[in-house]
Amino acid sequence: MFVRNVYLENHKVTYCPSTLKVKEALELVNKSGYRCIPVVDPDTNEYKGQIYKVDLLEHLHENGGKPEDSVLLVVDGVDSFIHKDSSLSFALLTIDRLPFLAVTGENREFLGIVTHSVLLDLFRDGFGMKTGGYCFTVAVYDHSGAFLKLVKLLKSFNIEGAHTFGNGNELIRRLTFTISEDNEEVIEKLKEKIIKAGFRVLHVEKIEKEKVSL
Repeated sequence: MFVRNVYLENHKVTYCPSTLKVKEALELVNKSGYRCIPVVDPDTNEYKGQIYKVDLLEHLHENGGKPEDSVLLVVDGVDSFIHKDSSLSFALLTIDRLPFLAVTGENREFLGIVTHSVLLDLFRDGFGMKTGGYCFTVAVYDHSGAFLKLVKLLKSFNIEGAHTFGNGNELIRRLTFTISEDNEEVIEKLKEKIIKAGFRVLHVEKIEKEKVSL
């Protein structure tokens, strides 16, 4: 999956024009309710970096800055962007402690942002939290055909999400998968079948369907 499939488009994002003064930028950040927003050139649509509320306040009250100073004096994270065709795995590696990554086109034009919450939602999808069901955590010994053998046991169920953990472990992996099934008796029989096939069932948890606010 690529960043272009999940990012928040620029018309839905509060951003700071690079022509603003520090005082105006602080007012905009306060009004937005965010601690940090993107800075964009209003003429070229080029992404210029991020502006943090704390940096604006420090500039005005601790560093001797003036309200009429250009916001570009306080811009941070000039390289805090990612191309729209980058992979989500690269986004995960890049975002780290940043509040967001700007999403850009070929010439650094600002297209929108991808946030921690967007990436977290994708992770939650892997646990089937939107649909609910039963989530199994199974230890899978890393040998040829192990995953295929397990998947065959699940062929009569709808798999709503799945994750693997233990990357780099040469002996064992942990696989979590959520199936859309409410019958506890069916779940218990499936658990027994998985164990009989040579796998270890580490945990089984009922996942309630995520409530959606209207």
